[in-house]
Amino acid sequence: MIPKHALAVLLLFLSTLDVVHAGGEPVNEDLSLLFSLSENMIELGKQGDAKGFTEAVNLALKFTADNRNNSIILPRASAKFRAAKNAVKVGNFSVGVEAVEQAKTILMKKKVLKWDGGS
Repeated sequence: MIPKHALAVLLLFLSTLDVVHAGGEPVNEDLSLLFSLSENMIELGKQGDAKGFTEAVNLALKFTADNRNNSIILPRASAKFRAAKNAVKVGNFSVGVEAVEQAKTILMKKKVLKWDGGS
């Protein structure tokens, strides 16, 4: 009877090792689509193409809205994309391009949680 209990405890212990390892790994986000959209937005903004800029911003905002709950970075970047869209709507392309560049720097920063859960 005791070897059965020891075997069960051993199996439970081994099964939790994988869960503990997965819980401690950093999150790697694939933001390559947003990087390419940002590059396109910067080029379109420098050319003064409001329609193309607005379409690219709408795609970026849709991507950030769909993945907002899975990321720490995306809500911050989407605020900059919205600011860029509003600036280009009124014809201020330089402010729009600047906001997209700020969003791009936000996307490149590595976010680490400073609070480790301790008291």
